[in-house]
Amino acid sequence: MDDNNHVSDSDPPVEQDNCGSTDLSPTSESTDVIFHDTPKEDKCETECEVRSDKSEPAHCCVRNLDVCCGDNVRGVRDCGLCLGRAAKDVYGCGRRLNCRDGAKKTFTVNNARSKFPVSLWLPKYRLKYLLGDVIAGLTVGLTALPQGLAYAKIALLPPQYGLYSLFMPCYAYLVFGTAKDVSIGPTAVMSLLTSEFANSPIEGDPTYAIVLAMMCGIIQLVMGVLHLGFLVDYISHPVINAFTMASVVTISFSQIPNWLGLEDIPREFVQQVYEIFNHISETKLYDFLLGLVCMIFLFLMKKMKSFTCMLSKRDSKCIAAGRYSVWLLSTARNAIVVLGAAGLAAILEIYGHVPFSLTGTIPPGLPPFKPPSFSVSDGNTTYTAEDIFKTIGSGLVVVPLLGIVETVAIGKSFARMNNYKVDPNQELLACGVGNLLGSFVSAYPVTGSFSRTSVNCQSGARTTGAGFWTGSLVLIVIAFLTPIFYYIPDAALAAIIIMAVLDMADFTLLIELWRVKKIDLVPWFVTFVCALLISVDKGLLIGVLVSLAILLYPSARPKITTVTDDRSYGESSDLKKTDEKTSIGGTDYSVMELNQGLTFPAAEHLMKNVLKEMTAGESSAFRSVILDFSRVTTTDSTITRSIDQLSDDFRVAGVKLVLCGVQRQVMKILAKADIKHAIYAATKAEALEIIRDSTGEEVKDVNIFVLSLPTESYQEEEEDEEKRPYDSLESDIKTEEGRDVDPYQDIDTGYAMECYEF
Repeated sequence: MDDNNHVSDSDPPVEQDNCGSTDLSPTSESTDVIFHDTPKEDKCETECEVRSDKSEPAHCCVRNLDVCCGDNVRGVRDCGLCLGRAAKDVYGCGRRLNCRDGAKKTFTVNNARSKFPVSLWLPKYRLKYLLGDVIAGLTVGLTALPQGLAYAKIALLPPQYGLYSLFMPCYAYLVFGTAKDVSIGPTAVMSLLTSEFANSPIEGDPTYAIVLAMMCGIIQLVMGVLHLGFLVDYISHPVINAFTMASVVTISFSQIPNWLGLEDIPREFVQQVYEIFNHISETKLYDFLLGLVCMIFLFLMKKMKSFTCMLSKRDSKCIAAGRYSVWLLSTARNAIVVLGAAGLAAILEIYGHVPFSLTGTIPPGLPPFKPPSFSVSDGNTTYTAEDIFKTIGSGLVVVPLLGIVETVAIGKSFARMNNYKVDPNQELLACGVGNLLGSFVSAYPVTGSFSRTSVNCQSGARTTGAGFWTGSLVLIVIAFLTPIFYYIPDAALAAIIIMAVLDMADFTLLIELWRVKKIDLVPWFVTFVCALLISVDKGLLIGVLVSLAILLYPSARPKITTVTDDRSYGESSDLKKTDEKTSIGGTDYSVMELNQGLTFPAAEHLMKNVLKEMTAGESSAFRSVILDFSRVTTTDSTITRSIDQLSDDFRVAGVKLVLCGVQRQVMKILAKADIKHAIYAATKAEALEIIRDSTGEEVKDVNIFVLSLPTESYQEEEEDEEKRPYDSLESDIKTEEGRDVDPYQDIDTGYAMECYEF
């Protein structure tokens, strides 16, 4: 290496960002570069010691060094550096990795602002956005108020806790959320899960639900900080859809007793259905009629909304204003139902008639801001934190995951519609903060609501600031208007819930699954049936397990194809096809194609099939086998042990097992495994040549495996590896025992050769 010529014209430019403010010029005068020759037996040929006024001394052990300049080391081919692979980025600047440097890169203003999306859009906020946010926020509030009262009943809580769960998540999402349309708060599914996992033994007690909300917030926050949002990807869409359908059926039947005025109906689905039909004769006529009228009104208003939501530009202002008024009334249809039914009940009570089952007294005023209590007593028995967490159980996993699944799915749906992006990890943070802070105001777990998000979008929300007006409206109602909720009939709330969950029903996915991939129907039906017959939470867990089993089955039983057709190998392969076997030069052999990655679940399957092919020769003769690894992109230590064992078995049998077309990343693993009797070939044609040259003698104990690696920098190779398709690793097999090969000999292809002996 020429010490005076540190930088060649072909050197790629180095980005400023990789080295902070360091001068990347090769003419830096503040650096003393010293080269020391090292003994040949050392792994590295050169030791570079870089001293700089700007940094501490850095020592690097390199195999091929182009440049040591300034306080930067450039052109490192293969780094066995003091910091291993972590030095790939740090030693681009010739600096030691320390906590201070890591903190400077992590705790930056941009990173901090990205965690608070409000800081990104608030400076750009304009007055013209305010009107859209105010209208959208108030409209969503009119929808959320009756839903909050109704959903609290699904969670087996007093109605006011549905209201308490509305305002704090709105404020939290305003600061941390990334989807301008999403509205979070209590939903039917989360209310159902709350009743399943946080059902207090004391009737009407919210302690278990509030603790569940706090734990959901903490878990979602941790997942967001650790960027674990990808975990929700393991819950497949068929499982989510089946869970939603089962929830629709379960919630609808749970509200029928409130609609019909029935009492003492159990919560378990099967018993519930039986008891409803068994007590159908006890139906209260006025509750039934009121609920039926409310459902018909909600249905008609929903249809009216679909007719008036699209305004024509050619309509006059009067017609446009009329259509907009109808749209606004249809959007607030739940609030109209609640106010109308409550007004009717209040008027009838004035005249001495109480024909409906009423909600009852709701405590006035805002909830106290305090941390959740981890114990509760009914006067005789005290339930401690241990009892609470035993009751919640698997809800600590199911509820947070389902919460973020709903929020992210809704956010992505509306983001595609309105052309903006949603960050799943940031959504985890937003939901986590909403649940955590909500637990301090007696809220139960919340998530994104599709119906309210749709209203928010159609109302013209411009930013997440619309949530401020929703939360403020809820606070005003809680503070001053709760006494009027006494007159709300249970049948009216039941009608709102039933019509809301029916909108979630979507059985069209079954047709799509049947048409696209029928095996996906298995987790769908398993989830749906188990959720109805056992419970929705256990049905979901069973469905996820079945879905994962279907996902992992190909890993345990990968497709292995035995090829006997010579057309796939070209004219030079000298393959001769017969009816039963393939042979060359009188030697019986088989070619097996592996069509995907090989990992530990497939170890026994691989050995069984390869040994079966070895013993499938004529009479009692054994057959050589060529394993085509060209499509295998990953493997592990269990597979390497299996290949090692197979190589020994083939060696004892006097035939050959040849691995051909091994890709670069797989070859690295096989080379490190030190498989003593392994035989490798770069192509199938080379594998056939090895078998052709065989005279029936066993494979030599020492095989020289020549691994060809391009003479590019190690850093560039690692960075480009994911960008290019996996290419087969060029290799050559030499069986001349004792041949002396120069590990760094120059050849015409410009490759540096490394030797491995097995």
